[in-house]
Amino acid sequence: MKIIKWIILVVIAVPLALVAIIYARNKMVGPAGWAEDNTTKQLKSMMKDPDSMVIRSSFVLQRTNSDGNTEISICGIVDGRNAFGGYAGGTRFVSLSMDNKKSNTFDTIFVKIDESTASDRALAKRLDTITPFEHAYWNGNCVDETHPMLIRSSDS
Repeated sequence: MKIIKWIILVVIAVPLALVAIIYARNKMVGPAGWAEDNTTKQLKSMMKDPDSMVIRSSFVLQRTNSDGNTEISICGIVDGRNAFGGYAGGTRFVSLSMDNKKSNTFDTIFVKIDESTASDRALAKRLDTITPFEHAYWNGNCVDETHPMLIRSSDS
């Protein structure tokens, strides 16, 4: 009879404890933590070797849009092993998540990695402009007082 009590205790108590721990963690990290979790998960799904993924130089920007919702951008550099087993050197990424206060929902809208090739960057430099990734994603989501807009200038 004692064994049955222990089995029932373990079958009920362990799942309840896990649910309580997960709930407490989600409450503590909040929307910025959820955005980081979603970004990491989506970046790993894009990597050739997800276990080797390293995020460097990342930063989080939070702003309230005109609807009163919180937009959370995560910008940085992601690196991972390539097909030859070496690290590629890092690529910029941007993610955008939304904490919708009215509908009480949270969603990661996109996670984008800069897929500009060396020739794309060279062409942008020759034309004294920026790459499409910089224009559409980086400048639109990763700019604040600390992180300036990316521009090309013939003076530099």
